[in-house]
Amino acid sequence: MSFQINDRLYWPEGKRKAFTLSYDDGIEQDRRLVRMMNERKVRGTFNLNSGLFGRKGRVAAGKKEVDHIKIPAEEIIRLYENHEVAGHGVNHESMYGMDTARCAEEILTCRKELEQITGRPLTGFAYAFGAVDENILNAVRLSGIFYARTITSTYKFDIPLDFLQWNPTCHHDDERVMELADAFLSDDFYFSMYSPAKLFYVWGHSYEFDQNDNWDHMEKLLDKVAFKDDVWYATNGQIQSYVDAYRKLIFSVDSTKVFNPTCTSIWLGGIFSEKTVEVKPGEITELLPAIEM
Repeated sequence: MSFQINDRLYWPEGKRKAFTLSYDDGIEQDRRLVRMMNERKVRGTFNLNSGLFGRKGRVAAGKKEVDHIKIPAEEIIRLYENHEVAGHGVNHESMYGMDTARCAEEILTCRKELEQITGRPLTGFAYAFGAVDENILNAVRLSGIFYARTITSTYKFDIPLDFLQWNPTCHHDDERVMELADAFLSDDFYFSMYSPAKLFYVWGHSYEFDQNDNWDHMEKLLDKVAFKDDVWYATNGQIQSYVDAYRKLIFSVDSTKVFNPTCTSIWLGGIFSEKTVEVKPGEITELLPAIEM
């Protein structure tokens, strides 16, 4: 026998599902991707290199060679206005083997320069080439970054315990992505000791659609997940900020009350229950009664 305490995180409005995208490099193909996302009201985060705006190049990476032309700085605000801008390093360097000071220079300079362009504080980062080690992690922390994305697929919908090593669900070209989308959208019970709320996180580079001639693949994925009433479509930063607010909640010792010291409403429920309660900012709220299992 055990008791289910109804203190688990649910997404805003008590939703059980959240979907977010993350795309790297800030390249011209983003224009088409952003248009597709905007048409479906899907939100995401675009990770940019502050020292490479407007640079023209080509990329192959073992596949068909295609244009890799960086968006000019003057277009950033307009293009990504419905989404979030995050850092990807000044020059897209792999920071493996660098000392903490050099890593911090690459991360913090990128943050400062992107903030000057967007006019807002920047809290997110994506590791170039997925490179992350202890020195890089230390530099990310010292640079005031709240979350940083890797390229390691989890094939799960779990909320990360450490947002500075945020592993996505999968890449958009992963052979399992449509299967995962179906599982995400399913109302079947999703068991996680942390929260029954699901997070589907897809990442990639928009130039890859040109390489693989599969823009239709992304259209099918977006069409599948878009316009669902039970899904929260959010940027990476919105996800992290909401979870951070949840982690700041103060619970009574007997698990009957909770105080919300933040400015964000948080929804709570149980692992096996569909009922939720809103914990409003600055208020003490009664939790739903515990359930004997």
